[in-house]
Amino acid sequence: QNNEASGLFSAVTGGQNNEASGVFSAVTGGADNEASGRDSDENGGYKNTASGYYSTVTGGARNEASGRQSAVNGGQENEASGYYGAVSGGAQNEAIGTWSTVIGGKNNNATQNYMVIGNTPPNPNTP
Repeated sequence: QNNEASGLFSAVTGGQNNEASGVFSAVTGGADNEASGRDSDENGGYKNTASGYYSTVTGGARNEASGRQSAVNGGQENEASGYYGAVSGGAQNEAIGTWSTVIGGKNNNATQNYMVIGNTPPNPNTP
């Protein structure tokens, strides 16, 4: 299935066109996913990347966890680039600040350190 575990002590356990290139990295399924950070893992989905040290992406599509110890848990086109940043689903969200978190929604950017943005419903009075 064109999977490759090229990193030292890395593993790819399923899916297709997946690559685990970081030391102690793993990809556990899905398609076109990459775990390139040291001790990173990517768990299913499509075209996701876990490139930060100790980072993880759990499903979804086109998500990236590039910050150290960052995580993206599903959704689409989300990115956790801040140290210890996290995005829990939604679409096109970013956790940029250190210890920042976005909890779902769309087009949310947690740019400050320790910032948390929750999923708020759209304002029905907005045209």
